[in-house]
Amino acid sequence: MGGENSKLAFRKCVFRLADQRSLPDTAEDAWSPFWLMPDSPHDVFSLVTPADIRRIRDTAQENFIKLMDKVFDRLLVLKASRDLAKNPTNTKQLLNCVRVLARLIPFVYETRSDGSTIEDIVLWTQRPRPGSGADYSLGKQLVSATIDLLFTSGFTVPQATVGEDTVVRYTIWENGVGQTSSLGSSKENVANRVEVLRLLLVLCCKTMYVPPARSVAIANRALHTIAYNANKKMVLCLLCSLINTSLKEHSQGWAIPYRNSTAINPADELTLHAMQALFIMLEYQTPATKGGKASEAGSDATSAEEANANTPSMVLITGTETGTQNLFRVFVSKLHRQQEFDYLTSNIMRLLEETMRSNLSILASVTKQPTRHVMPQEATILLWLLLENNSLFKEYVVDHNRSLRLFSVLLYFMLNGYTDPAQSGMVRTISHILHYLSEDGQFATRLMQPFDQSILPSTMRIVDASLTHADFMINTAFTLLCSSKPYLVPVYSNLLLLVRNVSPYLTQISQLTADKLISLFDIISSPAFVISEPYHVRWLIYLIEVFDYVVHYRASDNPHLMYSMVKARSCFVRLKAFDLDKAKGELAALREKKSKTDATRTIGSPDAQADAAASVTPVPSLGTLKPDDNSGEGASSPALSDKARGKRPDPGPASTSDTQEQATTSTVLKQAATGQFQPSTEWVFSWLPDLPLDPIIAVLDALSVHVDRISEDVQRSAELAPPTEPTHGESGKSNLQPDQSDVKPADQADSTEAIADPTLAIIHWLSSDAMASAMPDLEDSMPEIRPRLQGMSPALVVWFRSLLWSMIYTSGVKPFGIWKNTHVRLFVIKSTH
Repeated sequence: MGGENSKLAFRKCVFRLADQRSLPDTAEDAWSPFWLMPDSPHDVFSLVTPADIRRIRDTAQENFIKLMDKVFDRLLVLKASRDLAKNPTNTKQLLNCVRVLARLIPFVYETRSDGSTIEDIVLWTQRPRPGSGADYSLGKQLVSATIDLLFTSGFTVPQATVGEDTVVRYTIWENGVGQTSSLGSSKENVANRVEVLRLLLVLCCKTMYVPPARSVAIANRALHTIAYNANKKMVLCLLCSLINTSLKEHSQGWAIPYRNSTAINPADELTLHAMQALFIMLEYQTPATKGGKASEAGSDATSAEEANANTPSMVLITGTETGTQNLFRVFVSKLHRQQEFDYLTSNIMRLLEETMRSNLSILASVTKQPTRHVMPQEATILLWLLLENNSLFKEYVVDHNRSLRLFSVLLYFMLNGYTDPAQSGMVRTISHILHYLSEDGQFATRLMQPFDQSILPSTMRIVDASLTHADFMINTAFTLLCSSKPYLVPVYSNLLLLVRNVSPYLTQISQLTADKLISLFDIISSPAFVISEPYHVRWLIYLIEVFDYVVHYRASDNPHLMYSMVKARSCFVRLKAFDLDKAKGELAALREKKSKTDATRTIGSPDAQADAAASVTPVPSLGTLKPDDNSGEGASSPALSDKARGKRPDPGPASTSDTQEQATTSTVLKQAATGQFQPSTEWVFSWLPDLPLDPIIAVLDALSVHVDRISEDVQRSAELAPPTEPTHGESGKSNLQPDQSDVKPADQADSTEAIADPTLAIIHWLSSDAMASAMPDLEDSMPEIRPRLQGMSPALVVWFRSLLWSMIYTSGVKPFGIWKNTHVRLFVIKSTH
């Protein structure tokens, strides 16, 4: 817009709509400035303030409605023009119409001070169209016109060829899925798509203004009109255009994927908006009713109870009263060509790996300016939606030769982001992806292959050359679980389910991994922890199932884990003898102890922790558990006889009971919320009898006898072994020149010390056929290998929907603040000041 005078003139037009009631259609001097005067989106969003819009809406509602009608009518006239590319004036006016509508619509969905909205009146009530007098519904017509604008010749797609008599050309913008060549769009086409996609997102943003408890019950009519549209060609072209634009590579030559400029690149902005539009189309589903059919898009009266009983999931269903489907999901589910799967997988991997390189670059470490074209969170969401909606794509990902690379990259992002609450959404998304993939036995089997840590930064590496992908997965789960971050609680179930689903296929997991798994079980199975929150029992069940599968199917393949389980036999026995009254007393004592001290104690002495840290490269903070200190007593102590144990060095001042108490105290006080859960005897009997503890304890009892015997034999051999000092004969030889027969090779010289440690002998026996013959008969207790599947609970649907719309809201804050200062209800906006 021009100088201050023109801005002042425009502001007067805005004030007039609130001050002068019932302006007629013919008052063009009141309506036309909205599409004639602004020169940029900034003019519209800065000169038409939220206070102005609310004042017009609440004091002169008829003018508010008429303004939207007049702007839309002008948009239709301009859209039908065949010379947009040659007429900059018309293009400017069309863009201004798009901008004004994008500015006004959020306040249509917003709840007013009296608790009402004007959505039905403005968008979905039939009324005469200005100029023609014919009845129309603004909402439906506006959605249709906005989609058409995305394919308007000379505006968002290149000008039609000579002889092509059409204005709207449904075509795919970029090469990729469904298209082998690009349209060759101009910079103007790209910039115009950004503005129209922004309007499309605004049209569908009603979900932001619905409270979470009602978000699955109230239909989004604009989204329904798009997703359940019967025009298959339009849906297919829009879907493929959004996918291909989202994954289009912006070549930077040899440049590092990093940019410290605050300027927004239209191509990057288009990529972001395309992804966001794609997400909300694939996620949306019309709420269902108790009768099993989907409710009408216009019904907002479904109760919260009905919503909880019939929550939509991300799995494709059919069902509206007209028999239609979400065609976006239908077409995604029908993708089957390998070249399309190659395109999707390689570009999602590219987005993720670009971010890894950016995070590890020198520039990124010096100035933490984010790059907008590198979007790991959006890439993980796209991957999840594709996996959920296309079973063939899931099979392709599992079978792909880079599936383990993808697995490693996803674990990197979990470890890189778990300490940052702002990245909790991405961490949780990845946990759902990994859980979903773990349902496939073939994928779980592939995780037993060796893990290459070279792609990880040094702070994430573990000094153990024998690690498999399953080892690193368990170590990652341990790291996140022990961090005890409140915002990661929803992730913990997915991590434990991931380990549980992979457990029937575990082979040769390392001693480090086995000890961490047992340390985790020691805490989760402690009575005070079990009763501190109701969901802790689920975590316990998942871990018990891990050990149950290993005992029945993979005992001889995992000697290190079996040895750790034998040493932790007391944990299983403690759980078998679970007593609710004692657990309550323990929890009460811990909470009383916490109330008297501000500091939380940790496991082990500082010196022991320092020694452990020196021996193993640490992964990010492990919270209250000290994974690498395996020299103390307690759950990790070997099941040795009294005599054998007497030969071991003194572990230090911490006793077994103190160690367990400290671990339980610290973890419980971080994880539990005081007074929220009151366990009962009935609750205990609802899960305790069903735990498969008997076969596990029977196996450990049988093995512990042999482990004790081997330990005693090793100690006895060490005691009877001859001294290692050389003996000098009586032949008068110099003491400085011992007989060569007395000189032993280095490996033999140290053999006595090696034999004194029973671990190697025990591990050797546990991996032999002798161990298998010592096992009790487990035929009757053999569990079926069946993965625990991922289900879409009401809470998960609400969370995912909130995540998508919060990302859209955040991206709209700059540069225009599209939704800023509106009364969003789906999530909470926290001020940074």
